[in-house]
Amino acid sequence: AKAIKPWTDSYNLDRPHSGIKGLTPWQRVNNLLGNDT
Repeated sequence: AKAIKPWTDSYNLDRPHSGIKGLTPWQRVNNLLGNDT
């Protein structure tokens, strides 16, 4: 359980995803909420 948190944080907050135009999932969600980054 302790090992998964750093991985999920990196995956969702730091790692760009090609399927969402190089954004991180967090950036994508933030943009969907109208808080463009």
